[in-house]
Amino acid sequence: MSFPSREPRSLRSSRWCSRQHVFIVVCTIILCFIFLPRESHLPLQFAPTPPAERPGSCPAEYVTVTRSPPPQSTSTNLAPKQFVKGSSTTGRFRDALRPDLHYVTSFCLGGFTNQFICFANLIYLGMISDRVPVIPPFTPSHHISTSAGTVAFGEVFDLDSLRTALKKPLIEWADIKNFPTHRDARSFAAEESLGCWNPRDGNPSGQSFSEHLHLDVSYTQVPGEMFINPDHWHDHTNLWNVAALLYPKRPLFEDRTFPVAHASPKGNYAPPDRHLACLDTTYYMGSGAAPFEWERPWSPVWRYVATHIKFTQKVNDLADKAIRKAFKVRTSAPMPPFIAVHVRHGDFGRTCSSPDPEDCFAALPAFARRVEEVKQELMEKKGLRVNRVLISSDDTTELFWQQVEALGWRDIDHGVEQTVERHGEWYLPVIDVATHSLAVGFVGTSGSTLSLVSARRVEDWSGGPTRLVNWGYKGADDH
Repeated sequence: MSFPSREPRSLRSSRWCSRQHVFIVVCTIILCFIFLPRESHLPLQFAPTPPAERPGSCPAEYVTVTRSPPPQSTSTNLAPKQFVKGSSTTGRFRDALRPDLHYVTSFCLGGFTNQFICFANLIYLGMISDRVPVIPPFTPSHHISTSAGTVAFGEVFDLDSLRTALKKPLIEWADIKNFPTHRDARSFAAEESLGCWNPRDGNPSGQSFSEHLHLDVSYTQVPGEMFINPDHWHDHTNLWNVAALLYPKRPLFEDRTFPVAHASPKGNYAPPDRHLACLDTTYYMGSGAAPFEWERPWSPVWRYVATHIKFTQKVNDLADKAIRKAFKVRTSAPMPPFIAVHVRHGDFGRTCSSPDPEDCFAALPAFARRVEEVKQELMEKKGLRVNRVLISSDDTTELFWQQVEALGWRDIDHGVEQTVERHGEWYLPVIDVATHSLAVGFVGTSGSTLSLVSARRVEDWSGGPTRLVNWGYKGADDH
């Protein structure tokens, strides 16, 4: 009886190792795809298999996953000089605009926070319309006297960190034109004609702003299709529809001509500019789902732009100093956790139907009750015991501040600190909102955009609990 010849032992071992080799590699690859974090989306790089140390041995197989290095800062590549023409700014903005780029700007008025919202909407509009946003300075119109002059957006907010976060170019009006800080100051800036869109029904409101920039502006009404509700032209416009209207290539209604509705102060009828698109305001704009969507957690402008707008180091230092002085904390000591409170009364009294505004305002005990809720939530969710409270308010009555003192809350006395004399009138709201942003919890006034934005910062930047106190009639915030 004959038997089939057997394979040499070394050959059998080699084939067995080869099959084992393949099995191990396949299993390892499958396990890597199962357990690798899905959000990384990084390419797998396999290290070469090292040669066997001796014949007949099974090589040890391994897979090395390497991650790409973190991206380097893009602030240098996005520096303003990269997006303007020439090395120096003149008195004419058209001298600074690059012919191969398109720009967009807006004339933002209102209080400090309303202008901030307007600027953030402008930046988002520039992003979705492929235009470089030209950010105006803060301009006095509401709560701030005209004698305060303008203050640059980049003096208050860190534009370099914002450019890096958005990976988009951002420039200011000072990058394209020399103009005076005060409207009545002598200037060599040329007065230039500019055609803009009016996204609101009625007369445009940006004349005082355009005067600061020495612009002679005429306005064309945006078509009805731009509004979230075309039947209500006083309502918000749709950011995406406006982006389509302004898009540099084949814009919406490219073949239509719209009459200039409002002549410039000098009687010019300039059509909307294609190179530097501009709007009377970008405050009343949204993504289309609902008006005043900044009040909603899903607001795209907040999520993709405004949450990344951080204060400059100068402003943070001023806020830090003010907080420490209010709580009597040494500079060398750690900053104690605190809850910020913003009580807005003042001009809200004009919206009350009751002859006594006090019937409309939320009483201080309502704010104190909300503060206790925030304290409890901080203890339950973070194990953080917070006893310090810092309040800011436009209420000037002696009784109100006596009640604040009785609660043991602290405030920043801008008169004693000589904020206006040292830094200018704009720094009254700037320091207040900057201190809010450093709090671990926040209680504000419903309907106040300053309270709204401060609450969003505390929620996003420190994960802190917030509350907005209702008002309008007696007991509005009872619960």
